[in-house]
Amino acid sequence: MKRYLLWCALLVATTAFGAASTADAQSTPAAGDFTGTWEGTIRVTPCIGGMLMRSGRCNAVNKIKLTLVQDGSSISGNYHCAIGTQICRNGNADDNGKITSGSASGNTVRFSVIIPADVSNCLYNGVSPSPGKLRGGYTCYQGGGIAEQGLFEVSRLGG
Repeated sequence: MKRYLLWCALLVATTAFGAASTADAQSTPAAGDFTGTWEGTIRVTPCIGGMLMRSGRCNAVNKIKLTLVQDGSSISGNYHCAIGTQICRNGNADDNGKITSGSASGNTVRFSVIIPADVSNCLYNGVSPSPGKLRGGYTCYQGGGIAEQGLFEVSRLGG
């Protein structure tokens, strides 16, 4: 529970930092370097009633790999999901996607993952607390509603 609260606080801080940094263009730090292959996990949370409880994915952990390409402040690349404590969404059909509409500013990164298998769109917001580490939250939308939410934590291969 303490770890969940820590993640929530980090997500709020990340969102607040992003809003503050975009509000004043003169104080916006230069984009960091996010190019590379990042591996780690996603954890489905929160598990408060609704669809997540019925889908059986409450607290599911999946392994993910992000291949990020940064060009200035723009981010693009690829997404892969693998079995962790459960299969990936949509009966494991949601195992890959394309990273689009991404941006980086300072130690924050935001990007969208388009999953072709179920035509969903997952929005990731992350912060790099130290070189080679990236963590934050994600929300997947499908058919006009939220399909899944959670937290992610990845490390860049090679540091």
